[in-house]
Amino acid sequence: MLLLTGLLSGCAVKKYLKDDEFLINKYRINLSKKNPAISQSTLRTFLKPVPNKKLLGIRFKLGIYYKHRNGDKKFNKWMIKNFSEPPVFYEQEEAERIKRRLKQYLNNIGFFHSEIQLQPRFSTKTVDVYFNITPAEPYRISDLTYDIPDSLLRSFVFSQLDKSLVKKGDIYNAYTFDDERDRITDQLRNAGYYYFNRNYIQYIVDSNYRDHKFSVVLKINRIKTVDVTDPKKFVEKNHDRYFIRKVDIIGDYNPKRDSGYDSLRYVMHFWPDTNDYQFWFLYHDKLKIKPVTFNPAIQIKPGKPYSAADLQTTYKRLFNYRIIRTATISFDTTNAGNSSDKGKKYLNTRVQIQQAKLNSFSAEFEGTNSSGDLGVRGSLVFMNKNIFHRSDVLRIRLKGGFEAQTIQPIEGDANSTAIFNTFEAGVDGTIFFPRFLFLFRLEKFNLRYLPQTNITFGFDYQLRPNYSRNITLLDLGYTWNQTPQVKHILTPINLNYVNVNPTPEFEKVLENEQNRRLKEQYSDHMIFGLKYSIIFNNQNLNALEHFNYIRVNLETSGNLLNGLNNLFNANKTEEGYYKFLGVRYSQYIRVNADYRHYYYFFNKSNSLVLRLLMGVAIPYKNSNVVPYEKGYYGGGANDMRGWEYRKLGPGEYSGTSEYERIGDIQLVGNAEYRFTIYKLFKGALFADVGNIWTYNNDTVSFPGGQFQFNTFYKQLAVDGGVGFRFDFQFFIFRVDAAIPLRDPALPGEKWRFPYLKFSDFRLNFGIGYPF
Repeated sequence: MLLLTGLLSGCAVKKYLKDDEFLINKYRINLSKKNPAISQSTLRTFLKPVPNKKLLGIRFKLGIYYKHRNGDKKFNKWMIKNFSEPPVFYEQEEAERIKRRLKQYLNNIGFFHSEIQLQPRFSTKTVDVYFNITPAEPYRISDLTYDIPDSLLRSFVFSQLDKSLVKKGDIYNAYTFDDERDRITDQLRNAGYYYFNRNYIQYIVDSNYRDHKFSVVLKINRIKTVDVTDPKKFVEKNHDRYFIRKVDIIGDYNPKRDSGYDSLRYVMHFWPDTNDYQFWFLYHDKLKIKPVTFNPAIQIKPGKPYSAADLQTTYKRLFNYRIIRTATISFDTTNAGNSSDKGKKYLNTRVQIQQAKLNSFSAEFEGTNSSGDLGVRGSLVFMNKNIFHRSDVLRIRLKGGFEAQTIQPIEGDANSTAIFNTFEAGVDGTIFFPRFLFLFRLEKFNLRYLPQTNITFGFDYQLRPNYSRNITLLDLGYTWNQTPQVKHILTPINLNYVNVNPTPEFEKVLENEQNRRLKEQYSDHMIFGLKYSIIFNNQNLNALEHFNYIRVNLETSGNLLNGLNNLFNANKTEEGYYKFLGVRYSQYIRVNADYRHYYYFFNKSNSLVLRLLMGVAIPYKNSNVVPYEKGYYGGGANDMRGWEYRKLGPGEYSGTSEYERIGDIQLVGNAEYRFTIYKLFKGALFADVGNIWTYNNDTVSFPGGQFQFNTFYKQLAVDGGVGFRFDFQFFIFRVDAAIPLRDPALPGEKWRFPYLKFSDFRLNFGIGYPF
């Protein structure tokens, strides 16, 4: 209804306009000659006010404005407030103001005396506003010198001249001059100049208009202070350089009890520095957080110059500890003193930490929808944020749930016909250590990369219509950041034991089952191996920049056990495989990669996201097939959205088996354009292409599903669709409607365009973006 109202109104907005009113249709900037120093995107930021928004050439919001602006009813006011926008008229005075801003910007980037011609082109009640720019010859920096009377301060500035943003021969740019001012300020504040600020830096520019050249002097002024001998006079002095005298750390600060502390002297080390640094921990009664906890976090060093960068790093690392609710770091010159030669001044530092609540309980309940099977789940979570007094976190979760699973009933099995025919209950837990936990100390590694260790354990009981199973989990994992863009995740111990108990009726079905992979899914099996992931992400959250996300995962299982079996000549079973603790263990290698590229248009609400998924899992030696849960699946809400979850492929398989389809190889590409429809209501247009394949030729279960280099590209499925997302900031609810466009399972022609109908659209629901 709202769309129809906006459509009818948007088509007829011109009838509401007076004779002298013209809507701005668009702006256009024409440069007579291109120059890399002139950014078209930056010039466009001066083109305001922004014309009324259009969708498919229609000004919906403006139409709603005129339709409801004079209504007195609440509905009219609600429409005006939420779905309209007032008209944006052309005004000569405002256009001239834009012209002046453009000219000022060109002056600021060195193109003085450029010519700008304002040219409005009127049509029926609309106007296209053109700015034709003829850039002048830019002014360049012919000479760059420095006037820094303070010799010590000058030595710091000169030590990093190679990082200077202003260089001889560059085009004059006032914005770059400001950036260079900030760079020098940051450099000096990191070298002990606690009170230094950018206002002490000035540029003296002398121009040669004939040659379009500037001679630039960068001057750093000294401090002006009142002459103690004559208050009417000012004298200049050098900037003071401050060093850290003492660092006090209060690990459990209480503003109501800020006195009477006991103190503990503690020595820290900083990689790669080999010196000892003395800190004082102040506390009441007892230390609740051990001093060794702060070794990687505290970067402010007694005896070293004050550094604003070290201060920010310390804040950032402290807030990585969950036990810390807030932290305040203060510097004070009172009683800090000076060096004997008066050449240094000192700061006393105090780190005040207020702790978060130690223990917490939370309960979570949710409705579930697994490919149309409805259910309910709940969990009770306990968390201790300082279990071993080193900011280690213990998390224990009790969980359970029911689900109404749609299956083919088995004769004689009463469980398969119950409404809520599945039940799950279990317990799992994780201990997070903010360091690398190993057999021997890795102090340098902890200080350099700030690793985290997690130990995960769990037991899960699952009752299904045809079987029950017990799942035992034990993981030891490490996480660390090599750089701000590169992250590593290593799990050297990955143990997953599955004990399956089929019902007698289902046992008979399995005895006659020819699908070897399916039979092993319902048999006892064990995964004992390691996992490794490397993640690259160069997203800049503070800028509108395209970025890449790459994740590569490697997983192996059974190699250590197989090596031990061979070393000690263990006996194989009659079937020809080894067992560990009475259970056949899986042996395979699994590699997959996820590459994404994010393009932004105008703002972060309008973007094009491209993704490529590739994966392969190969069984060998002690396994004939990859474990069911380690296979690849096609379809569902996050990859091939035109097919139901696990209903695509493998390859050109066209059978009617009711079993879920699984493969050993995956190749999927996605393209999705995301945009804002209205405030929290977002939209998307997308296309997906891909499939899964088996590694071996499984003619029994999935004929036509094997991967072949000369045919795989002919077996790619294609779908397209539209999505709607509700962005509530803290979570995103997603609905995607997709239709299959090319189905590799079809005989003959694979493209479905002649047969498409509305009922072919498949709805996918999800939380968050698909990628």
